[in-house]
Amino acid sequence: MSEDRTLLWEVGCEELPAWACDALERQLPALVRDALAEARLSVEGAEDVVAWVGPRRFSILVEALPTQPALRQRLDGPPVKIAFEGGDAAGAPTRAAIGFAEKSGFAVTELQVDADRGTVFLVRDLPEVPIADVWPALADTILTKLQFAKPMRWGTSAWRFVRPIRWMVTLHGGHALEYDCWGVTSGRTTRTHRFLGAERTVDIVEADRYAETLRGGFVVANQELRRTAIEQGLAKAAAELDGEFSDPGNVLKEVVHLVEQPTVITGHFDERYLELPERVLVTAMQSHQRYLPVKRGSELAPAFLTVMNADPAAVATILPGYERVLAGRLDDAVFSFERDRSRGLDDMATDASLGAVAFHAKAGSLADRRDRIAAVAADLATQFGVDATQVADAARLAKADQVSTVVQEFAELEGYVGSLYAAAGDYAAPVCQAIDQQFLPRGLDSELPAAGVPAVLALADKIELLVTMFAIGEQPTGSRDPHALRRAAIGVMRIALEHDLPLDLDAALATAGAAIHTQGFGAAETELLVQVRDFILDRVEKRLSDAGVRVDAVRAARSAELTQLQHLDELARAIDVEVKGGDVTFTQVLEAQGRSRNIIAKAGGVLDGSVDPTKFEADSERELHRVLQATAEPLKVAVAERRFGEAVTLAAGLGPAVDAFFARETGVMIMTDDDLVQTNRLRLLAEVIDATAPLGDLSQLQV
Repeated sequence: MSEDRTLLWEVGCEELPAWACDALERQLPALVRDALAEARLSVEGAEDVVAWVGPRRFSILVEALPTQPALRQRLDGPPVKIAFEGGDAAGAPTRAAIGFAEKSGFAVTELQVDADRGTVFLVRDLPEVPIADVWPALADTILTKLQFAKPMRWGTSAWRFVRPIRWMVTLHGGHALEYDCWGVTSGRTTRTHRFLGAERTVDIVEADRYAETLRGGFVVANQELRRTAIEQGLAKAAAELDGEFSDPGNVLKEVVHLVEQPTVITGHFDERYLELPERVLVTAMQSHQRYLPVKRGSELAPAFLTVMNADPAAVATILPGYERVLAGRLDDAVFSFERDRSRGLDDMATDASLGAVAFHAKAGSLADRRDRIAAVAADLATQFGVDATQVADAARLAKADQVSTVVQEFAELEGYVGSLYAAAGDYAAPVCQAIDQQFLPRGLDSELPAAGVPAVLALADKIELLVTMFAIGEQPTGSRDPHALRRAAIGVMRIALEHDLPLDLDAALATAGAAIHTQGFGAAETELLVQVRDFILDRVEKRLSDAGVRVDAVRAARSAELTQLQHLDELARAIDVEVKGGDVTFTQVLEAQGRSRNIIAKAGGVLDGSVDPTKFEADSERELHRVLQATAEPLKVAVAERRFGEAVTLAAGLGPAVDAFFARETGVMIMTDDDLVQTNRLRLLAEVIDATAPLGDLSQLQV
């Protein structure tokens, strides 16, 4: 960056949680870039904003102009016919003109007329303004626009931020911008590491020397440099143990934002703890302590790595505390695991156990939820031809480990420890696997549950959750989705599509609705089930759109009301190919379907009855009727048998006949004086709609 125009802005806070640091990393660059652009302080060709975030501060470095350039600004006002009496510029100014001038800070005599546009306007010359006078308002705006899940107030202030702001630094080059903002005075004095070094504050002389100055105060401001230093330190320490560090819980991302001067230390634990299942042992290390396990090949080593923010010289004093804390947690894990295994999963799954734990105030206990999931799972097992006994066992035991001691201590092991306890109870392998994988997939790109019993249980879990939450009025609103229903809907979509399951979604939703209605917790009426269905289909639509399928093709296919998600997926893709291919005959069918709907609507509908060929007066009527008779049933069968490409081709085959029917030279007049002929022709149009209806409402396509 240019030394004479680098803008540094540092905001110092009380310790920021890691999730807030992530939010700052995402939001800061765009907010600063937009603020500078709006204030006309951006340097052309230098739009990159460097955003550094740590546990006690966040900062930006960006090139900015020293002054806001002068600007001649035109302010457009009302039309001349409104601004002057009589609608003539020679007339006296009206109240509209006077109000516009006064509001803009001008005398009414300064109004000018734009003859070409027929409006009045004013010209304002804005002088240059130093950045020192512009930036304070921008800083306030940026702080206000930063969004956090849990903002707080401090003291008696009205400000809301993720943590109290304690200091601020703003420099442009070597010039400090001094101003008051959110209860602190900005200058050039920043704070060094909380513990390391002799000084607790230091002055920043030049913006471009910010990182260097902080390094002297034992602070690595750049989170990427901290991440690199941590990873290198972990790799070196693990190598000294003849192993490699692992991070299955992805805690390293959080650790980067917990330290300003990282130091990697190595600890050890008793080998007897290796008798615990690896995932339980690793979770005990990572869930609260954020320790990194060490692996030698496929086996865990009796050691751990961690990153501290204290004086490296104090490692010998601090390390025993780290080891003691982990030993205590591992002792708890061993005790809890053995206690749970002695109790057994069947005992945890009883009505007495699960009935004592509330799932939701409006949706009953875990026992109630278990029964709802079991009902949906049984229906899905029948749909897919999966072992009903194994599905029933998996559904009955799925939520049992939520009352286990291990899950109460380590919630992230839910499902997994249940599968271990099920295996100890000699349940079939698919049952154990299903209990472990019931929460999969956890997003768009995560692992799917295995086919068979695991897929059935995972689907049942998500379908029950969606219907239950909609039934008790807990639908997502805007960005608020506390029950992760969007993720559940994505899960339903992915399991059905990627495992190619013949899921009758309407039937499964109805089963879930009947289950919660029977329990008396909510009325899952048809309209509500349609809402849930549409909520899931919206995820399918987004998936297809992301894959390049036209939105109008998806919506046309959705109106076909196919019961299986993969049928909707395949039909939308087939229509998309046809539309993008520009087939003229298919376009004729689209126009015919839309035109037929409009004509029938204007006629007030069609009387019941069949088309009477004896009422035909033109060859185009006879030909259209013949083609419809030859096409309608094969098209319907093709859709039913998932031959969607063939079905679309059959529809396109109607093109020439419908085009001739509506053509000026060969066509007919629909709305004739002969009521019987008119009714017959309307019925023929209805057959056009009915024949193509299995493909959905093609009139939605924009071609």
